[in-house]
Amino acid sequence: MGLFSRFFGKKTEAKQMDSSIVPNPDIDSAASLSIVFKGELNIDNDKLLTKLKSIDPTIKDIRYEIPYGQLEAGICILVSWGKHIIRIIGLNAPYPKDVLELCVAPASYSQEIKQQVYESDSHLLLYYVGYDQDVLEQYLALTRLAACFEQFNALAVINESAHTSLPVSTIHGMVTEKDGLTTLGQCLPILFCGFVKYEIENTKGIWMRTYGAHIFGLPNFAALANSYEESGYYFDMFNNILNYLRQSQATMKPGDTMEMGDNRMMSLRAPQDDEYFLKDEGDLLVIEINN
Repeated sequence: MGLFSRFFGKKTEAKQMDSSIVPNPDIDSAASLSIVFKGELNIDNDKLLTKLKSIDPTIKDIRYEIPYGQLEAGICILVSWGKHIIRIIGLNAPYPKDVLELCVAPASYSQEIKQQVYESDSHLLLYYVGYDQDVLEQYLALTRLAACFEQFNALAVINESAHTSLPVSTIHGMVTEKDGLTTLGQCLPILFCGFVKYEIENTKGIWMRTYGAHIFGLPNFAALANSYEESGYYFDMFNNILNYLRQSQATMKPGDTMEMGDNRMMSLRAPQDDEYFLKDEGDLLVIEINN
């Protein structure tokens, strides 16, 4: 099998051929996470797999391939277990500063760690190219693997689509603690559908919204809150709605309304023309709550 076929796959090929790892050719937009590091990349593939096995002892068939051999400018690896295949591309170069600012500034961890992330030297890109059709399972597989890089001077995990990030130590803690991954999967705005708050000039109140829900085939949600003190309220609301839509496969659209109790009604609308800051990739619904 040629290198191109082994790395990118062909539609006529089965999942595995000649014991090579063949990425899923039918994935058009792969779920992905990135990892930033202090210093140059120094990844030991065997230690990486050993760590993954220790995190999840149920994994029995984990293996890796280096499709292009040793690269001078970085690394390229395929890691496989069960239905999962993850393509890892590593560069000994800083992560783009504008993307870091977008994902690190709104995140809720210490300024000291954020500064270390801003000053990072190298990075990995992790793409899910396996055969599990559930986007959440794809993200959880990426997260398991991302946690294993803490031993190689990793600093933080970045989700560019979700405009958010977490320290790799936090990711490792969640992956290794009992029900930690379950919590992460049930609270999508933590990492997979980022929760962002920002002020707009000449606007009274604080805009709060999600990013990255389009990866799940869902709309993002936004609301104009009265103050930052309402962060927890809207975090829970967005998370509950996203989980409901993902699990029920129901849909929501502009004009929909929902009773909320206490004589309150939630209505949904599309962003208005002057709300240009809400418009980006995918659909977004603005939540308004009225008595």
